[in-house]
Amino acid sequence: MSRCLFSCSRQLVRKFVICYDKEKERDETMDLEHRIRMAEGLTPLEAEIGSFILRNPMTAENASIIELADEIHVSKSAVYRFCRKIGLKGFNDLKVLLAKELTEKKENIEMIDVNYPFNREDGPQVIADKLLKLYETAVRDTNRCIDAMELQRAARMLHHASVIDIYTHAHNLNAAENFQDKMLTIGRTVNCPKSFYKQRSAALAADQSHGAIVLSYSGKATYIPPILKALYQKKIPVVLIGRYGSNLYPQYITHALYISGRENLRDRISQFSSYISMQYMMDVLFGCIYNMDREKNIEYLKNAIDFMDDRQVEEEDR
Repeated sequence: MSRCLFSCSRQLVRKFVICYDKEKERDETMDLEHRIRMAEGLTPLEAEIGSFILRNPMTAENASIIELADEIHVSKSAVYRFCRKIGLKGFNDLKVLLAKELTEKKENIEMIDVNYPFNREDGPQVIADKLLKLYETAVRDTNRCIDAMELQRAARMLHHASVIDIYTHAHNLNAAENFQDKMLTIGRTVNCPKSFYKQRSAALAADQSHGAIVLSYSGKATYIPPILKALYQKKIPVVLIGRYGSNLYPQYITHALYISGRENLRDRISQFSSYISMQYMMDVLFGCIYNMDREKNIEYLKNAIDFMDDRQVEEEDR
Protein backbone atom coordinates (compact mmCIF):
# COMPACT_ATOMS: atom_id res chain seq x y z
CA MET A 1 0.00 0.00 0.00
CA SER A 2 2.73 2.45 1.02
CA ARG A 3 4.77 1.45 -2.06
CA CYS A 4 1.76 2.25 -4.28
CA LEU A 5 1.25 5.65 -2.60
CA PHE A 6 4.96 6.42 -2.98
CA SER A 7 4.82 5.53 -6.70
CA CYS A 8 1.74 7.72 -7.23
CA SER A 9 3.42 10.59 -5.39
CA ARG A 10 6.51 10.31 -7.60
CA GLN A 11 4.34 10.39 -10.73
CA LEU A 12 2.47 13.47 -9.47
CA VAL A 13 5.74 15.24 -8.67
CA ARG A 14 7.14 14.35 -12.09
CA LYS A 15 3.99 15.71 -13.81
CA PHE A 16 4.17 18.86 -11.69
CA VAL A 17 7.85 19.41 -12.61
CA ILE A 18 7.15 18.84 -16.31
CA CYS A 19 4.18 21.24 -16.23
CA TYR A 20 6.22 23.79 -14.28
CA ASP A 21 9.10 23.56 -16.78
CA LYS A 22 6.74 23.96 -19.73
CA GLU A 23 5.02 26.91 -18.05
CA LYS A 24 8.41 28.49 -17.29
CA GLU A 25 9.56 27.98 -20.89
CA ARG A 26 6.30 29.48 -22.17
CA ASP A 27 6.70 32.50 -19.88
CA GLU A 28 10.29 33.06 -21.01
CA THR A 29 9.34 33.06 -24.71
CA MET A 30 6.17 35.14 -24.31
CA ASP A 31 6.41 38.63 -25.79
CA LEU A 32 5.52 41.73 -23.79
CA GLU A 33 2.17 42.38 -25.45
CA HIS A 34 1.08 38.78 -24.77
CA ARG A 35 2.26 39.00 -21.16
CA ILE A 36 0.19 42.12 -20.56
CA ARG A 37 -2.86 40.64 -22.25
CA MET A 38 -2.60 37.41 -20.23
CA ALA A 39 -1.85 39.10 -16.89
CA GLU A 40 -4.56 38.70 -14.27
CA GLY A 41 -5.72 41.42 -11.93
CA LEU A 42 -4.09 44.44 -13.58
CA THR A 43 -5.45 47.64 -12.07
CA PRO A 44 -6.45 50.51 -14.41
CA LEU A 45 -3.20 52.26 -13.44
CA GLU A 46 -1.11 49.18 -14.28
CA ALA A 47 -2.99 48.76 -17.57
CA GLU A 48 -2.08 52.37 -18.35
CA ILE A 49 1.59 51.62 -17.63
CA GLY A 50 1.45 48.65 -20.00
CA SER A 51 -0.25 50.70 -22.71
CA PHE A 52 2.41 53.43 -22.48
CA ILE A 53 5.27 50.92 -22.71
CA LEU A 54 3.76 49.21 -25.76
CA ARG A 55 3.33 52.58 -27.49
CA ASN A 56 6.80 53.82 -26.52
CA PRO A 57 9.11 50.77 -26.24
CA MET A 58 12.32 52.70 -27.00
CA THR A 59 11.54 55.30 -24.34
CA ALA A 60 10.91 52.58 -21.75
CA GLU A 61 14.00 50.59 -22.77
CA ASN A 62 16.28 53.63 -22.39
CA ALA A 63 14.75 54.98 -19.16
CA SER A 64 15.45 54.21 -15.52
CA ILE A 65 12.53 53.07 -13.39
CA ILE A 66 12.31 56.57 -11.86
CA GLU A 67 12.40 58.27 -15.30
CA LEU A 68 9.70 55.95 -16.63
CA ALA A 69 7.51 56.49 -13.57
CA ASP A 70 7.85 60.27 -13.95
CA GLU A 71 7.04 60.03 -17.67
CA ILE A 72 3.80 58.13 -16.97
CA HIS A 73 3.05 60.13 -13.79
CA VAL A 74 2.95 57.07 -11.53
CA SER A 75 5.03 55.90 -8.58
CA LYS A 76 8.18 53.80 -8.86
CA SER A 77 6.45 51.04 -6.86
CA ALA A 78 3.54 50.99 -9.35
CA VAL A 79 5.99 50.24 -12.18
CA TYR A 80 7.61 47.50 -10.10
CA ARG A 81 4.22 45.90 -9.27
CA PHE A 82 3.33 46.00 -12.97
CA CYS A 83 6.55 44.11 -13.81
CA ARG A 84 5.77 41.45 -11.21
CA LYS A 85 2.20 40.99 -12.41
CA ILE A 86 3.28 40.27 -15.98
CA GLY A 87 5.62 37.54 -14.78
CA LEU A 88 8.93 39.41 -14.58
CA LYS A 89 11.25 39.58 -11.58
CA GLY A 90 11.60 43.35 -11.80
CA PHE A 91 12.27 46.40 -13.96
CA ASN A 92 15.63 45.13 -15.23
CA ASP A 93 13.90 42.08 -16.71
CA LEU A 94 11.48 44.42 -18.46
CA LYS A 95 14.36 46.36 -20.04
CA VAL A 96 16.04 43.12 -21.17
CA LEU A 97 12.78 41.94 -22.74
CA LEU A 98 12.25 45.28 -24.49
CA ALA A 99 15.83 45.31 -25.83
CA LYS A 100 15.38 41.78 -27.19
CA GLU A 101 12.07 42.61 -28.88
CA LEU A 102 13.37 45.86 -30.39
CA THR A 103 16.41 44.04 -31.81
CA GLU A 104 14.22 41.31 -33.32
CA LYS A 105 11.87 43.92 -34.76
CA LYS A 106 14.77 45.79 -36.37
CA GLU A 107 16.16 42.57 -37.87
CA ASN A 108 12.74 41.62 -39.26
CA ILE A 109 12.32 45.04 -40.85
CA GLU A 110 15.79 44.98 -42.40
CA MET A 111 15.11 41.58 -44.02
CA ILE A 112 12.12 42.78 -46.04
CA ASP A 113 11.06 40.95 -49.18
CA VAL A 114 9.80 43.73 -51.48
CA ASN A 115 7.43 41.29 -53.16
CA TYR A 116 5.91 39.98 -49.91
CA PRO A 117 6.89 42.67 -47.40
CA PHE A 118 4.67 41.51 -44.54
CA ASN A 119 3.69 38.12 -43.15
CA ARG A 120 0.41 36.55 -42.06
CA GLU A 121 1.21 37.03 -38.36
CA ASP A 122 2.26 40.71 -38.66
CA GLY A 123 0.08 43.20 -36.81
CA PRO A 124 -0.81 46.74 -37.94
CA GLN A 125 2.29 48.44 -36.47
CA VAL A 126 4.68 45.85 -37.92
CA ILE A 127 3.05 46.20 -41.37
CA ALA A 128 3.36 49.99 -41.10
CA ASP A 129 7.03 49.75 -40.06
CA LYS A 130 7.90 47.27 -42.81
CA LEU A 131 6.25 49.36 -45.54
CA LEU A 132 8.05 52.44 -44.23
CA LYS A 133 11.35 50.56 -44.52
CA LEU A 134 10.41 49.29 -47.98
CA TYR A 135 9.62 52.83 -49.19
CA GLU A 136 12.86 54.18 -47.73
CA THR A 137 14.82 51.39 -49.44
CA ALA A 138 13.06 51.90 -52.79
CA VAL A 139 13.70 55.65 -52.77
CA ARG A 140 17.33 55.17 -51.71
CA ASP A 141 17.88 52.58 -54.46
CA THR A 142 16.34 54.89 -57.05
CA ASN A 143 18.44 57.80 -55.84
CA ARG A 144 21.56 55.68 -56.39
CA CYS A 145 20.39 54.94 -59.96
CA ILE A 146 20.33 58.62 -60.89
CA ASP A 147 22.77 59.81 -63.53
CA ALA A 148 22.73 63.55 -62.78
CA MET A 149 23.90 64.55 -66.28
CA GLU A 150 21.30 62.37 -68.00
CA LEU A 151 18.61 63.64 -65.64
CA GLN A 152 19.57 67.24 -66.42
CA ARG A 153 19.45 66.59 -70.16
CA ALA A 154 16.03 64.92 -69.89
CA ALA A 155 14.67 67.78 -67.77
CA ARG A 156 16.02 70.39 -70.17
CA MET A 157 14.40 68.66 -73.14
CA LEU A 158 11.03 68.52 -71.36
CA HIS A 159 11.42 72.11 -70.18
CA HIS A 160 11.70 73.28 -73.79
CA ALA A 161 8.75 71.17 -75.02
CA SER A 162 5.51 73.08 -75.62
CA VAL A 163 3.49 70.00 -74.58
CA ILE A 164 4.52 66.84 -72.71
CA ASP A 165 2.73 63.58 -73.54
CA ILE A 166 3.04 60.69 -71.06
CA TYR A 167 2.50 57.15 -72.30
CA THR A 168 1.86 54.52 -69.64
CA HIS A 169 -0.83 52.31 -68.17
CA ALA A 170 -2.13 50.60 -65.02
CA HIS A 171 -0.76 51.84 -61.69
CA ASN A 172 1.83 54.09 -63.35
CA LEU A 173 -1.03 56.34 -64.43
CA ASN A 174 -1.14 57.61 -60.84
CA ALA A 175 2.45 58.88 -61.05
CA ALA A 176 1.75 60.32 -64.51
CA GLU A 177 -1.35 62.22 -63.41
CA ASN A 178 0.39 63.45 -60.26
CA PHE A 179 3.15 64.88 -62.48
CA GLN A 180 0.48 66.39 -64.73
CA ASP A 181 -1.13 68.16 -61.74
CA LYS A 182 2.22 69.57 -60.57
CA MET A 183 3.06 70.87 -64.04
CA LEU A 184 -0.37 72.50 -64.33
CA THR A 185 0.41 74.55 -61.21
CA ILE A 186 3.19 76.27 -63.19
CA GLY A 187 1.13 76.65 -66.35
CA ARG A 188 2.54 73.70 -68.29
CA THR A 189 0.43 71.37 -70.44
CA VAL A 190 0.83 67.63 -69.90
CA ASN A 191 -1.33 64.97 -71.58
CA CYS A 192 -1.93 61.51 -70.07
CA PRO A 193 -3.95 59.51 -72.62
CA LYS A 194 -5.21 56.35 -70.89
CA SER A 195 -6.55 53.98 -73.54
CA PHE A 196 -4.35 52.44 -76.22
CA TYR A 197 -6.53 54.14 -78.86
CA LYS A 198 -6.03 57.59 -77.30
CA GLN A 199 -2.32 56.96 -76.85
CA ARG A 200 -1.86 56.13 -80.52
CA SER A 201 -4.03 59.09 -81.52
CA ALA A 202 -1.91 61.39 -79.32
CA ALA A 203 1.30 60.05 -80.87
CA LEU A 204 -0.05 60.65 -84.38
CA ALA A 205 -1.25 64.18 -83.48
CA ALA A 206 2.02 65.23 -81.81
CA ASP A 207 4.61 67.37 -83.57
CA GLN A 208 8.26 68.22 -82.99
CA SER A 209 7.38 70.84 -80.36
CA HIS A 210 6.18 68.02 -78.09
CA GLY A 211 8.24 65.95 -75.69
CA ALA A 212 7.29 62.44 -74.57
CA ILE A 213 7.71 60.36 -71.42
CA VAL A 214 7.22 56.58 -71.37
CA LEU A 215 6.71 55.02 -67.93
CA SER A 216 7.24 51.27 -67.83
CA TYR A 217 8.86 49.32 -65.02
CA SER A 218 9.80 46.37 -67.27
CA GLY A 219 9.75 48.00 -70.71
CA LYS A 220 7.88 44.93 -71.97
CA ALA A 221 4.35 46.36 -72.24
CA THR A 222 2.86 45.70 -75.68
CA TYR A 223 1.71 49.29 -76.19
CA ILE A 224 5.31 50.59 -76.20
CA PRO A 225 6.80 49.55 -79.61
CA PRO A 226 4.17 51.12 -81.90
CA ILE A 227 4.14 54.33 -79.82
CA LEU A 228 7.94 54.61 -79.90
CA LYS A 229 8.08 54.00 -83.64
CA ALA A 230 5.45 56.68 -84.31
CA LEU A 231 7.25 59.21 -82.10
CA TYR A 232 10.61 58.38 -83.68
CA GLN A 233 9.24 58.94 -87.18
CA LYS A 234 8.01 62.37 -86.07
CA LYS A 235 11.41 63.15 -84.47
CA ILE A 236 9.84 63.64 -81.05
CA PRO A 237 12.34 63.12 -78.18
CA VAL A 238 11.42 60.45 -75.63
CA VAL A 239 12.35 59.97 -71.96
CA LEU A 240 12.00 56.39 -70.72
CA ILE A 241 11.64 55.74 -66.98
CA GLY A 242 11.91 52.12 -65.79
CA ARG A 243 14.19 49.65 -64.06
CA TYR A 244 17.62 48.68 -65.38
CA GLY A 245 17.09 46.52 -68.46
CA SER A 246 13.80 48.22 -69.39
CA ASN A 247 15.35 50.13 -72.33
CA LEU A 248 14.57 47.46 -74.90
CA TYR A 249 14.38 49.92 -77.81
CA PRO A 250 17.41 52.20 -77.39
CA GLN A 251 17.23 53.30 -81.02
CA TYR A 252 13.97 55.13 -80.20
CA ILE A 253 14.86 56.47 -76.74
CA THR A 254 16.50 59.89 -76.30
CA HIS A 255 17.06 59.72 -72.53
CA ALA A 256 16.71 56.83 -70.06
CA LEU A 257 16.19 57.27 -66.30
CA TYR A 258 16.27 54.25 -64.03
CA ILE A 259 14.50 53.30 -60.80
CA SER A 260 14.86 50.56 -58.18
CA GLY A 261 14.52 47.13 -59.80
CA ARG A 262 14.09 44.70 -56.87
CA GLU A 263 10.44 43.87 -57.56
CA ASN A 264 9.27 40.80 -59.47
CA LEU A 265 6.95 41.36 -62.41
CA ARG A 266 4.23 38.94 -61.27
CA ASP A 267 5.14 37.12 -58.06
CA ARG A 268 4.24 39.90 -55.61
CA ILE A 269 1.42 41.23 -53.43
CA SER A 270 1.37 44.60 -55.17
CA GLN A 271 3.61 47.19 -56.80
CA PHE A 272 4.77 48.74 -53.50
CA SER A 273 8.41 49.27 -54.50
CA SER A 274 8.02 50.13 -58.20
CA TYR A 275 5.14 52.53 -57.48
CA ILE A 276 7.00 54.61 -54.91
CA SER A 277 10.19 54.52 -57.02
CA MET A 278 8.34 55.78 -60.10
CA GLN A 279 6.62 58.51 -58.08
CA TYR A 280 9.95 59.61 -56.60
CA MET A 281 11.63 59.83 -60.01
CA MET A 282 8.73 61.84 -61.46
CA ASP A 283 8.91 64.24 -58.50
CA VAL A 284 12.66 64.65 -59.03
CA LEU A 285 12.06 65.33 -62.72
CA PHE A 286 9.43 67.95 -61.86
CA GLY A 287 11.81 69.59 -59.39
CA CYS A 288 14.51 69.88 -62.07
CA ILE A 289 12.07 71.40 -64.59
CA TYR A 290 10.68 73.78 -61.95
CA ASN A 291 14.13 75.10 -61.04
CA MET A 292 14.94 75.96 -64.67
CA ASP A 293 12.45 78.84 -64.43
CA ARG A 294 12.20 79.08 -60.66
CA GLU A 295 11.41 82.81 -60.28
CA LYS A 296 8.91 82.74 -63.14
CA ASN A 297 7.21 79.66 -61.65
CA ILE A 298 7.03 81.19 -58.18
CA GLU A 299 5.42 84.30 -59.65
CA TYR A 300 2.97 82.21 -61.66
CA LEU A 301 1.95 80.30 -58.54
CA LYS A 302 1.46 83.51 -56.56
CA ASN A 303 -0.76 84.99 -59.27
CA ALA A 304 -2.76 81.79 -59.78
CA ILE A 305 -3.28 80.64 -56.20
CA ASP A 306 -6.22 82.90 -55.30
CA PHE A 307 -8.05 81.93 -58.48
CA MET A 308 -7.30 78.21 -58.18
CA ASP A 309 -7.88 77.84 -54.41
CA ASP A 310 -11.22 79.22 -53.17
CA ARG A 311 -10.83 78.04 -49.56
CA GLN A 312 -11.15 80.66 -46.83
CA VAL A 313 -7.62 80.55 -45.43
CA GLU A 314 -6.34 82.67 -42.54
CA GLU A 315 -3.10 84.60 -43.07
CA GLU A 316 -1.14 82.40 -40.66
CA ASP A 317 -2.22 79.24 -42.57
CA ARG A 318 -0.95 80.43 -45.95
